[in-house]
Amino acid sequence: MQGKKQQSRARVATYEKGHARIEAILDAAAEVLINQGYKKLTLRQIAMQAGIKVGNLTYYYRTKEALLKDLLEKILFTYLDEMDRIVEASGDSPEDRFIAIIEYLIEDLNSQRTTRFFPELWALANHDSYTSELMDDMYAAERQALQKLIEAIKPRLDKQQASQLALFVSCSIEGMTMFVGAGKNQEDQLQAMKRLACESFLQLIEQAGVKHLRTSAT
Repeated sequence: MQGKKQQSRARVATYEKGHARIEAILDAAAEVLINQGYKKLTLRQIAMQAGIKVGNLTYYYRTKEALLKDLLEKILFTYLDEMDRIVEASGDSPEDRFIAIIEYLIEDLNSQRTTRFFPELWALANHDSYTSELMDDMYAAERQALQKLIEAIKPRLDKQQASQLALFVSCSIEGMTMFVGAGKNQEDQLQAMKRLACESFLQLIEQAGVKHLRTSAT
């Protein structure tokens, strides 16, 4: 019996060590992107940043594509988990929940990590179709979360209209990165942009209708 317990603890320790190593590798990949740019994002450079040998890294990730997939999933789940937490803490009003999420996403632009990380991913996606597909999936999940909030505010909207609004909101916030992100020329306007975004997005949702959003057939 004692031997089985020791084996069980050994398996747990091995799993925990492996999980910690994966987290360290993914953090190292993010640091390479942020501090050195997408052109330096190689397995060798990531291994150097993580302080391990390339052979140790390829034990967990045989290709850069596999590593990128896990990195973007980690980022996505971090955002979605935080958005779920914010929604739960924002009361029952769908408008309050929506505003809380918009404020969170815009405040996040004030992070140096966000301001530098995502533009590097966009640049990489321009040259790498696999990264582009992963980015599309990540933003689609974010838009789906926004769409649910929009539909709660105005249930009469059809799926297409709510989807278009979610896309517009996502585009608008991402576009702010290069202007009011951390260290950018208009960084001091971030709070004003946050207020204007919340007001204008809510107004747009309230005014939305077939005439405003449905794509013209002509």
